[in-house]
Amino acid sequence: MKKIAVANQKGGCGKTTTTINLAGALASLGKKTLIIDLDPQAHASFGLGVTNQSMDRSTYNILTENPEKTRTINECIVKVSDNLDIVASNILLSTLEQELKDKEDAVSKLHQVLASSQLAYQYIVIDCPPSLGFLTFNALRAADQILVPIDMSAFSLMGVGKLLGMLELIKIKINHAPQVNALATLFDKRTKYSQAMYDEISTFFRNQMLSTIIRLNVDLKKAAAKGVCVVSFNKDSIGAEDYLALARELLRADGALEFEQALSQAQSSTESVSQTLNAPRSTMDPASPILREVSFNIDAPNAKNIFVVGEFNHWKINDESRLSRLENGKWEKRFTLAPGRYKYKFVVDGEWVLDSQNAEREQNSFGTFDSIINLQG
Repeated sequence: MKKIAVANQKGGCGKTTTTINLAGALASLGKKTLIIDLDPQAHASFGLGVTNQSMDRSTYNILTENPEKTRTINECIVKVSDNLDIVASNILLSTLEQELKDKEDAVSKLHQVLASSQLAYQYIVIDCPPSLGFLTFNALRAADQILVPIDMSAFSLMGVGKLLGMLELIKIKINHAPQVNALATLFDKRTKYSQAMYDEISTFFRNQMLSTIIRLNVDLKKAAAKGVCVVSFNKDSIGAEDYLALARELLRADGALEFEQALSQAQSSTESVSQTLNAPRSTMDPASPILREVSFNIDAPNAKNIFVVGEFNHWKINDESRLSRLENGKWEKRFTLAPGRYKYKFVVDGEWVLDSQNAEREQNSFGTFDSIINLQG
């Protein structure tokens, strides 16, 4: 069961449109698909005509811990069409953060619900609110893949860095690293401006940019007004063509990933057997590497807490990675490391910061950058 969250804190970039129509396209291709509407505005629910859903059979009810209101996810699923179902939302969902604020692992609530439920879906598509708050964090924690719709506007990349930073935080806090892909939306092929913006976004995301482009198409709005996905509304429209192309691109990627994993496992097994058969009868332990003391320094006179995290300490934020405050607003932390190449960053009062004293850096899988340190043997 593949779980895809559609997220971007910017409004009007096509999140709900993508949720509805990607799910509809997957369903039309024979994949049993469930939409989870995690936006209190309930636009995905309205966009699929689910407007008369009972107030006690919603996304709120599968996440609340109020014994009088809680429901199983199966009790809250509404059939939309062949292969396509939805768990609808309503305004009560906006009260959930306050309700669960003192609960341990509250940001993993959706993940726990899905992990403990017997659901016979091949894909779950989660529509996120236009913010980076509690509900979006729940979606990112539950998802295997994050789709970031980005429209062709001057503000298209605003806030994306914070979303990517949140994903990095999830990786460090709970060791969960969903795949991230950007999707170009609202593309107007008649204008040079759209192409210029697309080029800029592609440069930013590089190989995380999906090849499918969602073009401007009035049938997407007409379909939403009718309460259906565009494939059902007009299968010959540009909108249907684009979202079917997106669904096929994701299906191809998922199939290729499964193949690569199986091949890797087979190769590892073969190599292990070969190493066992060809291993010498007696071996000598290799010489221990020469360890080096490395000092990480940052100038941040107004900071309250600073950590340095990286591959050398498994990206853990704890007392062992905390920097000590020196004079004149400088901070320092020393590590004893073996020779090698390490990625790292500073965390300054909860914000990711590159090492300004080190020009060597490399883009990571989240689309942001890590500082690099090379220690020679």
